[in-house]
Order: sequence, then structure tokens, then C-alpha cells
Amino acid sequence: MTKKMIPVYKSKGFKPSILDMAKDPLKFVVEQSQKLGNFFTIPFYGIKNVFVTTNVEVIRQVMQSNQKNYRKSATYKQLKLALGNGLVTSEGEFWRRQRRMAQPAFYKTQLEELYKKMVGVAENFCAELSDKTNGETINISHEMMAVTADIVLKTLFSTEKDNDKVGMSENMKFGQEYIMNRARKPYMIPLSYINGQKRKFEARMAEFDQEMFEIIDERRQVKDKPIDLLTMLLQATDSESGDGMTNRQLRDELVTIHAAGHETSSNALSWTLYLLAKHPAILAKLRTEVNTVLKNTSHPSFTDLRSLTYTKQVIEEGMRLYPPAYAVGRENIEKDEVLGHTIPANSIFLLSIYGLHRDSTYYPDPEKFDPDRFAPEQVKARPSLAYMPFGAGPRMCIGNHFAMMEMQLVLVMLVQRFDFELIDNKPVVPQPLVTLSPKGGIKMRLRKLVATP
Repeated sequence: MTKKMIPVYKSKGFKPSILDMAKDPLKFVVEQSQKLGNFFTIPFYGIKNVFVTTNVEVIRQVMQSNQKNYRKSATYKQLKLALGNGLVTSEGEFWRRQRRMAQPAFYKTQLEELYKKMVGVAENFCAELSDKTNGETINISHEMMAVTADIVLKTLFSTEKDNDKVGMSENMKFGQEYIMNRARKPYMIPLSYINGQKRKFEARMAEFDQEMFEIIDERRQVKDKPIDLLTMLLQATDSESGDGMTNRQLRDELVTIHAAGHETSSNALSWTLYLLAKHPAILAKLRTEVNTVLKNTSHPSFTDLRSLTYTKQVIEEGMRLYPPAYAVGRENIEKDEVLGHTIPANSIFLLSIYGLHRDSTYYPDPEKFDPDRFAPEQVKARPSLAYMPFGAGPRMCIGNHFAMMEMQLVLVMLVQRFDFELIDNKPVVPQPLVTLSPKGGIKMRLRKLVATP
């Protein structure tokens, strides 16, 4: 019996097939997975193949069972230009050492201390947002970017200074757009040397680095250090060597946490509010849980978060439809056997989380917003890797619990205080940059609830 070949996507005409995916990677993967199946390949400029998958068994092999044979793809090499050698981009023994050192900062006892900082930021944010309920149009994406920027600065450095927030956010935004353009269109890289974009990027990163090193140096000199992630990482030592992190290592980890924590939470909250505004019945059910659990208190306590189960389901369903980390790229170091097929070494694997989360095998009527998909019995009935907004395997996002408690806190405090009205009902287009952002933002009006805590 002849073994079935891996389906191959071929573009019409003479242009390279990979360009069709680069044009709109989200739509491309969903459509081609339906036509070709959940594991297919695209010729990559005649050099090697790109294997695109939403197949849970392939994802398990790449991310878990044979993960030592897979390294980060070339896209992550581009990310190093901004993030340096932090946990998202580093590999091998260096990554394992950094993970060991950073992990204790995200233990429950430490998260509880960081949560206290989050609450103060969220309260100030909601008070400021109350001044914008007089019928004016706001971009909720910008508002979520602002509050998550404040939270990450407060939990990283114990600061919420406007200059810090604006400067860091603007530099990182420029950096991510520059990097993703290089990753998607490598043939355009030479142009960046001519049009000044590379020089501008380097200048932005130099400015960013100077600020980061000043913050680190100042903290090293402080006797009574505040409880935040910078202090926790400064005090971290490797259990095997006893060494701590150098300033450069600290910079890379702090920038990684800033970029990953800030962008992912902001976009996840924006998409969730967008979905809630379109589904008032779900918003009402969410608000009922919030009012029942919190009664007359102004914000959830750290222990309240465990009781806010439907709130968590709403966020999870929002991240199913719009996962901030929408794809994972890997390359196999040595040849591998995948679903009975021999895969040559140095092949590229694109694991589409966005496509996986829209697979009707696991999610009937996949475009529907339905938080009940994450009720315990439904979660148990699905393969665990059918949902992976924070990745999977040893390299699962170290800050996943940090992000969830941040999103629960902000969402709860918002639905306690405000109703949300979309300015128009046109679909918002997802834009796959470093994270999945709403293109142009999401325009809303807020209405203050009569009874607020």
C-alpha cells in the first residue's frame, strides 16, 4: 500500500508559494487547513519546505516528546535584535540556566506580592477611565495598552512614570514592527540599510538599553530594595553554579518580560472586551458572577480569583479566538519521523495556534464566542494541546499565571464599573505582529454603571 504524501500548497502563477502565506498568515492557515488537511507543506524559495500544522500529534512531538530535536525558527533570531538573549529567544543550556533562575519570581508567594501592586494600578486606571464616560469615543486597545504598561512597569521596576511608559512602549512598538517586517519579508532586509530604518531601529534600541541599564545600576545600589521583579531577578542565583545574572542578562530578561507581558495581556483584554460588547448576554452572566463573588468590594482579592471561574472562562475563550501568541516556529536539528513521514533536517515547522483554536474537530462552530467551552467537563474532553495560548512543553510561558491574574483583575474591575458599546459593528481585523493585535484598535463608548463599588 502506497503511503499518502504530505499535501503541498502551490500558488497560482509564478510567484513563490510562501508569499501567499506572508500576505495574510491567519486566514491562509485556516483556509488551507480546511482544504489540504491539518499537516501540509509549502515550498520555501526552492531551498527547503515549511511544514504548516494544526495537528495535535505533530505539535506534541515538536513541543514535548521530541522537543530537544527542535530549535527556535529564524523569526526568533530576528526577535533577538530587540529582546536579546532572554527566555523567549535563548536556547540550550543557557536557556535552562536562565529558566531555573527566573522561575522562583513567578511562584505563588511572589505573585501575591506583585498582585498588590497590580490592584493599585488598576484602581487608578478605573478612576481615570471614569472621566471618559461622557459619550466620547475611546480606543479601548490604547486604554488596555496603557493599563498593562503601568502594571508591567510597577511590577518590574516599582514605577509608573509617564516618561518611562511612553518611551519604552514607543521604542518597543517601533522595534516589533521593524522586526516582523524583516521576518516576513527577508528579501526586503537590504532596503532597511538604504532607507534608514536599520539606523533608526538601532538608535531606538540604544536609547531603550541606556534607560534599562540605568534602572539596573540604580537598583544594585539601593539598600532597601522594593519587592518587584527586578529585585527578585537581581537576587536570583543559579542553583548549580551559585552565580547571579549580569546586567546584560537582567536587561534581556526584563525586556522580554516587558514586551511579552505588556503586549499579550493588552491584546487579550482588548479582544475580550470587543467580544463582550458584541455579546451582552455573556457580559451579563459575567457581571452576575463578579457581583456575587465580590459583593460590595471594589476589587477581587488574590484568593477571590479562584472563585471567579466564569471570568476565567471568558478570558480563555477570548484567547482561543484571538490568541496573542498566534503561532510557534521551530526547525528540526536532525531528521525526524512525523506521522510516518521522514522530515529532512533543518526543515521549518509553523505550528499555527490561531488555526488550531479554530479547528472544528475540537471546537464545534469555531467562530462562535462561547465561554462554556472552558467549563471543566469540556476541557477534560479535549486533548490538552488543543488549547495553547501560552505555548506548551518545557518552554511554556513562564508568566502564564502572572498574565491570567492580571487579566482577571482588570476585567473584573471594568465590568463592575462600566458598560461597553462598540461604535460600529464592523469586524475588527486581527493584525499578526509579534502578538495578535486589533488593526487600528477598537473604538468604543463607555457608560458608567449606576451602582459602582
